[in-house]
Amino acid sequence: MNTKYKTAIGFGLAHGFNDFIAGYLLAYLSIHSTNLQVVTLAFLGYSIIAFGGQLPAGVLLDKTKHLKTFSIIAIAGLLLAVGASYFNILVAIFFSSIASTFIHVCGGTACYLSDKNNAALSGIFTSPGVFGVISGGILGAMSYPIFYFYFLLIPLCILIIWIVQMKIPHYKTLDTTTDSTSSATIDVHDFFMLTLLAAIAFRSLLWNLLHIMCFNDKKWLLGLGISAALGKLLGGYITYKIPWKKYVFFSMIGTVLLLNINIKNLWLFCIAVALLQSAVPITLLLMQNYLKNQPATATGLSLGIAIVLAGIPTYIESFRQIQHNKFLFILICILFLLPNWWMVKKSKWNQADKY
Repeated sequence: MNTKYKTAIGFGLAHGFNDFIAGYLLAYLSIHSTNLQVVTLAFLGYSIIAFGGQLPAGVLLDKTKHLKTFSIIAIAGLLLAVGASYFNILVAIFFSSIASTFIHVCGGTACYLSDKNNAALSGIFTSPGVFGVISGGILGAMSYPIFYFYFLLIPLCILIIWIVQMKIPHYKTLDTTTDSTSSATIDVHDFFMLTLLAAIAFRSLLWNLLHIMCFNDKKWLLGLGISAALGKLLGGYITYKIPWKKYVFFSMIGTVLLLNINIKNLWLFCIAVALLQSAVPITLLLMQNYLKNQPATATGLSLGIAIVLAGIPTYIESFRQIQHNKFLFILICILFLLPNWWMVKKSKWNQADKY
């Protein structure tokens, strides 16, 4: 197997284990704790560290360039999370959030350094995470004994050995010449970056709303997780094989149409979710190519800061009821479409070397 695909699979497995552990711990706590404030603070604290921490972690990684070291530390954090769950679940959640920060940043960076035009690698890396958090959350909510949790120690140890032996790409593969954006066009460049960040954030906002809609139905939750994972995996491959702009435009329109035709139909819902999430790999790659000499920072913006921004409204009770208001739901869909349409229209990155 090609080294770059081994890298993507290795970090994809780490991502899946990481999000499974986080999903399980948070759901288990929410079921077994009688203190609502503690549960709320645990969710909030995890989100701030795991997602908000990605930007400073990315800046640090771009500065030090110790990709393998940071990757090993991330997996070690998962081992600590599993071990700490025996003593204190809040400490376990803390270790899990630290691990999550670095797994996202390291995995996204490693995939980019392996091949700067291959969205399929990003798809392989990102897809296991969403299935992991959904399946872990379901098992945690079902109060599966935490004893079974410790069986994860074996594959995690194997994963550390794999990453230690893995030929992780180096930062020296980056182009250290001046950024393609000149000072004369920096304002346009910055505006596009903000638009791309908004596009990712509004996609995540719509995802959060769909997740909330499925929250009390395990069948729909499982469908949500599987379709999102498949969407990311297939979306990465498709946008690697065909011009990405055409596909992203199709997936945006398809998502909105299907969600507004009949959101109560599970099959249409799952297809819409798959289309929605299928753009994740290419937007991550797009951000990295616009910050080509800071791939970890770009990853932290895409998989971290944008997610934090999208997560803020979920703590507002009125937002959680939007699915019952057709007008507001359509408004969210429009807010999703506008920055994504602008991103597709204005982006000058088209994988010209490949097509």
